[in-house]
Amino acid sequence: MSKQQIVVLGDAVVDMVIQLPDRSIRPLDLSRSVPQLHGGGTAANTAVALARLGVPVSFIGSVGDDGYARWLARDLAHQGVAARGLQQLPDVFTPMVLAMVEPDGERMLVVWPDQGGADKHLRVEHLDTEMITGAAWLHTTGMCLRDSPVRETVLHAMQLARDAGVTVSIDLNLRIEVWGWNDALRTTVEKAVTLADVVFGSGREEIMPVAGAPSVEEAARALADGKRTIVARLGADGAFAVTADESFQAPAFKATAVNTVGAGDAFSGGFIAARMAERDVAEALRWGNAVAALKVQREEPRDLPTRAEVAALLA
Repeated sequence: MSKQQIVVLGDAVVDMVIQLPDRSIRPLDLSRSVPQLHGGGTAANTAVALARLGVPVSFIGSVGDDGYARWLARDLAHQGVAARGLQQLPDVFTPMVLAMVEPDGERMLVVWPDQGGADKHLRVEHLDTEMITGAAWLHTTGMCLRDSPVRETVLHAMQLARDAGVTVSIDLNLRIEVWGWNDALRTTVEKAVTLADVVFGSGREEIMPVAGAPSVEEAARALADGKRTIVARLGADGAFAVTADESFQAPAFKATAVNTVGAGDAFSGGFIAARMAERDVAEALRWGNAVAALKVQREEPRDLPTRAEVAALLA
């Protein structure tokens, strides 16, 4: 494996997207509300964002032995993601995320099955060690830190990569407002942060609660601890980052939101792609903001921008 390769480890699911009508208009226009099937999952979305940006990327994760799983494998290949690390497991279901998108682009998500989906069953023995240790970068997601055995598998992979000198990143993806925040999860997240070189998260909804600090800047500095880069996404306010010895702020690009599903995953892909292209952190924030801005203006969740489109916006 080339040391230019990125390995993304985590969840791959299908998204069933329903565009909700504008309920202020009567009669309701349901012509655009036909359910549409798309590839999803926080980790898989970031892998696709990287592939669209021309970065060689492989995926590791687990799905069921079902029609959704086979559809996902074909979709990842179509998107340019090498999925030889995708495990098809018997007797578990590939999760479906029902995404109901409001006319202003905001969305409500419902997951089925709500517990025990195939993405939670990835075990250490499923990992290709050489795939991880031979990579240039390992990226994973906090979406996999709530359940066993995938929790232990993610931490093991992060340790493998770190020991091999591979750059490690994690997008927190904690959904605290939905699933809560307890001592056991806090301990796991703290462990994952210590294993990461780069930590992504929503500034107000994740970085602040995890650090227990009253502001995004204080929280990011506390989590950075002089050892890692913390990247706080701030929505319409752009993004803020703290490294071992500097801090950076990057304003968002103007965008009219059509569908915000996967915007954070797209941002992570843009940031990582920039770092792989040897851009500094300040420029990587701009890349992340650009990819996210282009993504939210598009209706389909996996309609992600190309490198040329990002370059045009940055220019």
